[in-house]
Amino acid sequence: MMKGTEVYMDSSIVSKIDKSRTYAEEKERVTITSLQASFDGNHNSYQVTFGEAGWNCQCHYFDTRGICSHTMALERILEGMLVEQARPATTV
Repeated sequence: MMKGTEVYMDSSIVSKIDKSRTYAEEKERVTITSLQASFDGNHNSYQVTFGEAGWNCQCHYFDTRGICSHTMALERILEGMLVEQARPATTV
């Protein structure tokens, strides 16, 4: 709770902080069903989305191939956290 410029922590926030650390270490507890991200590539910034239909990226390579370095990088970052039915059939 804030009073003026001083910050007071009640005892319940300490347990919430501990619980958040446990959750962060146990990534299998989280399933991402949709996501929107801005990806700063080497040549441009791209909007990348993930949802029921799988991945989508605004880059030209994705338009022609249905997969790109941006979506593959996010798959690596989010490994084990993406909902199964929306994952791509091939993982590189």
